[in-house]
Amino acid sequence: MDKIESLKLRNPDALIREIGARLRRQRLAKGWTQQELADRSGISISTLKLMEHEGKGSLQRLAKVAVALGLDGELRFLFSDQRRYDSLDDVERTSRQRAPRKGRAAKKPTTSKKQDNQS
Repeated sequence: MDKIESLKLRNPDALIREIGARLRRQRLAKGWTQQELADRSGISISTLKLMEHEGKGSLQRLAKVAVALGLDGELRFLFSDQRRYDSLDDVERTSRQRAPRKGRAAKKPTTSKKQDNQS
C-alpha cells in the first residue's frame, strides 16, 4: 500500500465513510432494504441513510445497527486489550498501577520542629 492510500485510511472522515459503506455492504449481503434494517435496529431510515452514505450517527445507533446485522462481536473487540502473554508472570507484571495524583506536589520528607531546633 502506498503512503497516500495509507494516509487516506487514517483520515477520520474517510474512516467513518468507510464504516458506513461496510454497513451498507453487510445489509445488502443479507438482502435487506434500508427500511428493513432501520426497523430491525430501531432507528429511523433517515439516520440509517446518513450512516451508510456519510458515516454520520451516534455510537449508540452504530451499536444498534451492528446488533441487527449480527456484527456486535466486531464492536466488542474494537478497542479490547489484544496483548499476547507468554506466561502468567507476564500477566501479573502488567497489573494495574495507579497514576500519580494531579495537582499534588511530591511529598518532601518532613522533619519535626523539635529535630530542627536540636541541630
